[in-house]
Amino acid sequence: MQVAIVTHDRWARAYRTRALLNRLDRRGVGWVLLSPDQTALEIRQGAVRFLDGAGRPVAPNVVLNALYLASGHGLELIEAFEATGVPVVNRAAGWRLAKIKALSSVAFCVHGIAQPDTLCSPGAPVVLSPIALERLGRPLVYKPWRGTMGAGVTLLTRRRAVWGAVARLARRGAPIYLQSYVPNPGRDIRVVVVGGEAIGATYRLARRGRWKTNVTAGGIPAPCPVTAELGAIAVAAAGSVGLDIAGVDVIEGPQGYQVLEINAWPNYHRFDQVAGVDVADRIAQLLIERARAPRPADDPPDGRTAEG
Repeated sequence: MQVAIVTHDRWARAYRTRALLNRLDRRGVGWVLLSPDQTALEIRQGAVRFLDGAGRPVAPNVVLNALYLASGHGLELIEAFEATGVPVVNRAAGWRLAKIKALSSVAFCVHGIAQPDTLCSPGAPVVLSPIALERLGRPLVYKPWRGTMGAGVTLLTRRRAVWGAVARLARRGAPIYLQSYVPNPGRDIRVVVVGGEAIGATYRLARRGRWKTNVTAGGIPAPCPVTAELGAIAVAAAGSVGLDIAGVDVIEGPQGYQVLEINAWPNYHRFDQVAGVDVADRIAQLLIERARAPRPADDPPDGRTAEG
């Protein structure tokens, strides 16, 4: 059995990559790291072959989509594996929905998942009406259209600040994504979902005088029990965008749990220690299960083949 991990971290420098490779080694499972910049497709004589950076054929039994750049660079490689019938954990469509915050918000709404009120525009924020902005109330949270680890997230408390941000983005023709600020006890919750199960959770506590809770922005992780209600909303959020592996950020507001956003390849450094769960091993187990699962048909769609 071989697992292909498609990642921008081709040197396995990140904790989440190293931990997963270690767990696969423990289970005696072969693996290969494929960087989008170092992988080629050879389409010849009615077959598709995937070639690694040295030009060697790669024929994995399952693929893990471990891409993390917000640009989506490399997603075409994931789609190529899907097209040839190779099982993929975190398929391209779900990854895209999670990375573009407006699309994940739409998915949450369609599936009845509680979330903060949101107002967004893909490229013309000048069309946002004063009435719509006022309905959101204040404070507001501005988030980049695509983004991770809290980068660029800004709390806007005054009307002048809100309109100033909208005007600046309008001049640049940039998209805008605004959410109502949810009053909370100075923390949010990160829940990790693997294979349709909420396997663990941590509180993320904001430091004194700050409001951001992202661990990369200085937030402090603390153990959090996975109650039935918390687990259900996290699993529903992951399912709404079609992710097998997800980090779901949940806030405790006056109206109960609400989903803030979802991450397609969550960084679980420190999470596993605080939550007391081996995330990497659970991912390894899921990959093995998907590789062994019966396929709907012997041949990939449209008669295409992937050969090693």
